[in-house]
Amino acid sequence: MNRKTLILTRPLRHVAIVLALLAGTASAQTADAPDALQAFDAAMVAYERNHWDEAFAAMLRLADRGHPEAARMALQMWRFGPKLYQTNFSASAAQVERWTQLWGCGGDATSRACQLALQAR
Repeated sequence: MNRKTLILTRPLRHVAIVLALLAGTASAQTADAPDALQAFDAAMVAYERNHWDEAFAAMLRLADRGHPEAARMALQMWRFGPKLYQTNFSASAAQVERWTQLWGCGGDATSRACQLALQAR
């Protein structure tokens, strides 16, 4: 290859790599995406208004998409449903496991909340 070809080829290669990375990033759903943050805020409004079923359904969807705080809330509602909310919230064992891992027990696997979540499985 001559020098002129190299000068044109390298930038094009870099552009192609950057575009591929951007395309992958744009298509990936993350827990911090603006729509997820808005959905979490809406779920918290439902929670604060004591609309438990609506709040749990929203937290469940967000937790299943990878939102750590929603996972924490879904675990709390699932675990303490009968006592705090006078209802049983349903979740599969796989969901409870994933939510517990996603939440990471708030970084403290020895905390009481984490131990309760782990015992409930």
